[in-house]
Amino acid sequence: MTSETSTLVGAVLEKKLPPQRIDENVQAIQQALLRHSRHLREADFNAIHPDDLQLLFRLYDEAFFDGECARALQGRKLNFRLSPRMTRAGGTTARLVSRAGTVSYEISIAISMLFDGFATRDREASVGGLPCPSRVDALQHIFEHELVHLIELLCWGRSDCSAGRFQEIANRFFRHRAHTHNLVTRSERARASGIGVGSRVRFTFENREVTGRVNRITKRATVLVEDPEGERFSDGLRYRRYYVPIAALKPEV
Repeated sequence: MTSETSTLVGAVLEKKLPPQRIDENVQAIQQALLRHSRHLREADFNAIHPDDLQLLFRLYDEAFFDGECARALQGRKLNFRLSPRMTRAGGTTARLVSRAGTVSYEISIAISMLFDGFATRDREASVGGLPCPSRVDALQHIFEHELVHLIELLCWGRSDCSAGRFQEIANRFFRHRAHTHNLVTRSERARASGIGVGSRVRFTFENREVTGRVNRITKRATVLVEDPEGERFSDGLRYRRYYVPIAALKPEV
């Protein structure tokens, strides 16, 4: 273990901030993010860039860890990615090893989870057991969760958010009360419209109305429509797959 890693381990295991100081730091970070970002203009932002995640890392590292996370990287790359495909997890953090043995790290944030929620009549979302009245609140708490993953990877080479050490660190530094997130998902929004896996639905395709059955819901709904030239399924029938935005579907009455 290098001296940089040892210093981070010591800070992570020993440092404790009063709850009021934690809240003040988080609010100061939010204000700095909205002030300096070229993309986030308001709490319920409509655009985001990987540079915003890099800015968040710098702000959190300085406010909570005195820059020790950056020093523990020891020159290894930390990449930031926005994922439109993740529809269940709020984010992921990975330790990557190239064929040449070069180690790097990557933090990904599920932007679909952020942009799908926070409509006017949506229920309250939460991340880590903390209420999220806006997208930027959710972004910050997701990022805090992923930052703890990064710290564990840097210090101990592995990370598990269901384990006691992770939850203790997340609670002590960021007041997280849970290791799971409760954001509005596309599946939930579909169910609210009376649409779920197995539902009969109709939609318009090339100026004609098509009827089928929902087979899967991710970023879009996968709808199976009977077609004699389609793929044969286990029920003996042939279907053609259509990938349809959930908002374009109507329940078949």
